[in-house]
Amino acid sequence: MSKASDARRNALYEIILNEGRVRVGDLARALDVTTETIRKDLKVLEDRGVLIKKHGSATVRNAYYQLPFDVKLQENTVQKQWIARKALDFIQDDSIVYLDPGSTCLQLAKLLRLKKNITVLTNSLPIGDIICDSGLELIMAGGKLQKKGRAFIGYYTTNVIDSIRIDIAFLGCDGFQDMDGPMTFSMEHAEINRHILRQSRKSILLCDSSKFTKTSTYQFAKFSDYDVMITNPISEEQQTMVKGVKQLIMVDEHTFE
Repeated sequence: MSKASDARRNALYEIILNEGRVRVGDLARALDVTTETIRKDLKVLEDRGVLIKKHGSATVRNAYYQLPFDVKLQENTVQKQWIARKALDFIQDDSIVYLDPGSTCLQLAKLLRLKKNITVLTNSLPIGDIICDSGLELIMAGGKLQKKGRAFIGYYTTNVIDSIRIDIAFLGCDGFQDMDGPMTFSMEHAEINRHILRQSRKSILLCDSSKFTKTSTYQFAKFSDYDVMITNPISEEQQTMVKGVKQLIMVDEHTFE
């Protein structure tokens, strides 16, 4: 398969993710190819379990791809999608990836079908549902269910985490204004994140720019604990807030042109 075909199918998949359901003719015009080419691409993606073809159109397979499970998922959605797209570049095939229960990681979970032989570790029910439907390997760090965030917490969750060596971990946060590291409102999630950082070869902080002006309760790490931070464009003053992080990446709509 050519790199051009891979790139086109990835672009096609992202369009369908954003729109939910798209007609074949619209996809052909958007990607400047024939409808026959689009139908072949859709067949390939359908065979991979990525989407479903329906009467001249295509739609995402899993309800979580389209419907937010809480208000948080509706905030800064476009920015989170940019961040997730960039985060995907750091994931190598045949690796073990941790995704935290945050809404940006949920966006990244939708894209993981584009990678091969990935094992996903998560304590998030919605992310677990997406990965279960993707054909990728899934390890759920189960425990006590925190219903509000639909995520597992507690001793049993950290016990699973401590038994696995993670290649790359993606974590979010609730804010960090006037602090030297990310914070969360949940003491239990703060503890889980500390275990994740200890078990991970590489750690990446995913957060949109709104987190720079929000505060929270429990700090679980310092910026220097992270290899990479991915966000949307921020001011020079805000960049100095996170100067401890080893690599800062800012993305917007022009990043992917």
